[in-house]
Amino acid sequence: MSATAEIAKKWTCGRCSMSVSRMDGGRAELPDSWDSNEEGDFCLTCRRERAAEAALEAAPSDSNAETRAKLRRAGLIEFEVLRTPDLADGQIARACRSSAAAVAAARERLQLGEGPPPSSGGRVSGRAVGRV
Repeated sequence: MSATAEIAKKWTCGRCSMSVSRMDGGRAELPDSWDSNEEGDFCLTCRRERAAEAALEAAPSDSNAETRAKLRRAGLIEFEVLRTPDLADGQIARACRSSAAAVAAARERLQLGEGPPPSSGGRVSGRAVGRV
């Protein structure tokens, strides 16, 4: 989220046009999983997609489908590791539909050290963790 806590009656994603608002019509801060920057406001799904697409921009134009898929996946995993570094590798892997080994490799590429140990039962702060 941007440095200033913006408040609005409705937030609309600049990419997919999904919007969120309070049921009572009141004003609310940008949702925690969203980001607001000079390019617009973006929901978590679109933030993930933008990260994957950004990773593809560095690919040579003659890259095959397998290479492009690996770059997309790496970009998504790196985004999630940077967004939620305190989650265990397995939890991030589930959110990315990947493996804990791929998340550990991303942490290493980003020079973040090892992630926290796996939590019991896939729970964080008393909430069940599922697909994000």
